[in-house]
Amino acid sequence: MHEPRQQHMAAALRVVRYLKSSPGQGLLLHSNSSLNLRVFCDSDWAGCPITRCSTTGYCVFLGNSLISWRAKRQKTVSLSSAEAEYRAMTGTCCELTWLRYLLADLHLPVSMNAILHCDNQAALHIAMNPVFHERTRHIEMDCHFIRDKIVEGKIVTRHVTSSQQLADVFTKALGKEKFKSLLCKLGVIDIHSPT
Repeated sequence: MHEPRQQHMAAALRVVRYLKSSPGQGLLLHSNSSLNLRVFCDSDWAGCPITRCSTTGYCVFLGNSLISWRAKRQKTVSLSSAEAEYRAMTGTCCELTWLRYLLADLHLPVSMNAILHCDNQAALHIAMNPVFHERTRHIEMDCHFIRDKIVEGKIVTRHVTSSQQLADVFTKALGKEKFKSLLCKLGVIDIHSPT
């Protein structure tokens, strides 16, 4: 906003055109969903061409219903894709912790572990292995946080293939077909489209 350029205006107009062309889009919240939390988190390593900061994206499902999502630029530059993904996992884990407290306050205790899906094998290995080494030097605090949640039984990490990563919609530029496919998987429907 402090240095707008023509390309920023073009991007803003593209978003406005998209919103105008889809006024009936919304989320379908299932009434018969289970109370299990499932989460998909992702990161685009050094995706910002100016600052080289990565973007974190995640989506949280309660049963089959999408209840929380976010895309946010990370505050620091990550030195590896594993570090960027691990920072994304930490932010997602914080959101899961907050959602568990919120659901408990609403008298909807989530009984099972939240399943955290990530497509980076190195980040998952770091989460399961408490041994710190050169690769984790910059993210040691994040490692302790996630490791504690795993030990407490609050989360369980799972690998998801990149083709099945739902959080890609929050972190990457996608083609039209992939974008529509992911919107469908997120539970976004258009009430004006023919059935």
